[in-house]
Amino acid sequence: MGKLQRNTATALGFLVVLGCAEQELPSVQYASEQCRRVALVDAVSGNELRGVEDIEIDRQTGRLFLSAYDRRAVEKAARKRASTLPQGGIYSVSIDQLFDANDQSIGVTSMVSPDDIGGGLRPHGLSYDASNDELVFINRTYQRINDRWIETPRLQRIGANGEVFVGTVEDSPCAANDVLVTEQQIFTSFDHGACNWREPLEDVFNLKRSGLTSNHSGAVFNEAAFANGLTRTQGGNIVLAATRENALLLMAERSNGVETISRIDVPGGPDNLSISYDGGVVAATHQNLIRLMFNRKLGLGKAPSRIVKANPETGAVDVLMDDPSGKLFSAATIAVESKRGLVAGSVTDKGVLVCDAAS
Repeated sequence: MGKLQRNTATALGFLVVLGCAEQELPSVQYASEQCRRVALVDAVSGNELRGVEDIEIDRQTGRLFLSAYDRRAVEKAARKRASTLPQGGIYSVSIDQLFDANDQSIGVTSMVSPDDIGGGLRPHGLSYDASNDELVFINRTYQRINDRWIETPRLQRIGANGEVFVGTVEDSPCAANDVLVTEQQIFTSFDHGACNWREPLEDVFNLKRSGLTSNHSGAVFNEAAFANGLTRTQGGNIVLAATRENALLLMAERSNGVETISRIDVPGGPDNLSISYDGGVVAATHQNLIRLMFNRKLGLGKAPSRIVKANPETGAVDVLMDDPSGKLFSAATIAVESKRGLVAGSVTDKGVLVCDAAS
């Protein structure tokens, strides 16, 4: 999830234009009784993880890679000009370990130490580069300048097997959100076209100014309303979540960028994306951005969670999990599906949601 609420004007824009009507849904594939929360406890700090915002899967080894940090806690500390800011981590856990967690708690250790990265470790969008067995991620670094904390997103790499930090820091758009590695290039989504006073205007008027950049060609697409999650279909097409359009945009990769080829409307604003074991595009969606705003920014109430799966060939959409109250799992921003079931993470909630496939 990107910076949906960077300032008061943006928040007011949500109140004006983003109330979401209830929709009649098809049957839900994972009922609430099939789902449970699994706590993830950092073995170094002893703290339970909050804010597992993105998850990548390595299907060959059955590993899940999780990017996590408590965004609300970091932003609060930065506003108060605290001497230090909370940090996060990138964690690896096996799919079987999650589904077999009888005590519903698992100890995890970050694959890279925050001390090894300038500006700290606060990972956001994440992509698994299978060809190099590396993880590429957007890291929201902070520097203290004139007694104020300044956030700067950076594109960074680490090894995917517990190696030390191996990559170099690369520039990313000021509104960088998610990242996708392909054989040809690295794509980064940016959720706003501006990072100044014009940014809230994009939210208020639902302007299509966001999109994709390539590390080879710069900006290659800028016609989405809040470009968010990225993934790649089994057929090789890129999928971009357009949160404010309630849509998935399918694109063909070209040597100099991308070409939009189709659009799939989904019930809610899609956030981060993944590809299911059967080839479907799995999207965590937001149905009520006003409730999400209060939950994400102020810690007030719960935000709904809905996970959907779209067929990239036919455009058909199924609902995998639906929690309108957010009491089971609040503000889901990512989900991955294996044959064993569904695993979801959240920008604000603790741990992950694990839903067993029907026997």
